[in-house]
Amino acid sequence: MVVFLASLAGVARAEEFWKLAPTGTEASLRGLSQVDRSTAWACGSRSTLVRTIDGGMTWTTHPIEGLETTELRSIHAWSADELVVATAGSPCRIYRTSNAGQSWEIVYENRNPQAFIDGLRFVDQKEGFAFGDPIDSKLMALRSGDRGLTWQAAGVEDFRMQEHEAGFAASNSSLLVFRTKPAERLSVWIGLGGAVGPAQILISNDAGMIWTRSPIAAIPSGKSAGIFSIAMSPKGRAVAVGGDYMEPDSNRGNVAIYDSETGVWQAAEGQVPRGFRSSVVFLPEALSIEHPQASWIRWICAGPSGCDFSEDGKTWYALSEQPFHSLGVASDKSLWACGSEGRVGIRNE
Repeated sequence: MVVFLASLAGVARAEEFWKLAPTGTEASLRGLSQVDRSTAWACGSRSTLVRTIDGGMTWTTHPIEGLETTELRSIHAWSADELVVATAGSPCRIYRTSNAGQSWEIVYENRNPQAFIDGLRFVDQKEGFAFGDPIDSKLMALRSGDRGLTWQAAGVEDFRMQEHEAGFAASNSSLLVFRTKPAERLSVWIGLGGAVGPAQILISNDAGMIWTRSPIAAIPSGKSAGIFSIAMSPKGRAVAVGGDYMEPDSNRGNVAIYDSETGVWQAAEGQVPRGFRSSVVFLPEALSIEHPQASWIRWICAGPSGCDFSEDGKTWYALSEQPFHSLGVASDKSLWACGSEGRVGIRNE
């Protein structure tokens, strides 16, 4: 089995962008945590959890005892051995291992039947955040300050959600956590859907103590529609993608762009991605591309009808036909993707 390695340099041809290989599983992979160009973890349906430590040349499975059919969709790995992974559904748990899954510890459990974790992210080596669907109409939000060893409610007991409002656990990326300065408190953005009206982003600049809403008129909300993924550049430009997963080929309301200078979310000015999109990433190092209308790739989004790219987030072009659920950029700028049927793609030079 061969998976090719990613490097964000050189010239890419759109029709040859991804190199693909199976991981030895037919599971739908939705959770992705890329450590570096050698190491990555992916998780998905039927409690599947797989790892590579050789750039994708080989993959190993790492089952969690007692889980057989549970969805695993949220994951963060610090290394080839240490990671946390959350279930999507019942039982609602976060598991942690420091020995590559030889043993697992349950570090969080919620026995409420409404509990459902949608996303889990870490901003640095210690501080992380997770959120889930509302319980009794109240936002489920968790915070860890010790590398995922313990989790506490993030002080949102009084924050009420709109009727039918919830997150989507499609790619572990409707949750964005960041700091604009090292000493600042954690900022958290949560993209939502489900309710009637425009999709909403919940924003907290104090690690979840106080929340405000930012409606995104360019992305409608509905039972199966809303915001599925958010990414941000170092200069504060953000892109949110989504749409309606029940209409995968529809490009209605599937992208919005946030400019930190104006503080306003706007619709795309040019052509939009070709359909529903579940994941978007910003490339810290621009990738040049042979294309009649664009020279550089700074943003990539993915969905069931393929991948699209943009220089500025405002105009999008077809990149490839390969479908993916989730995208990720590692610390060494290698680019990874995962999707259905055990599919993994890595940008190859």
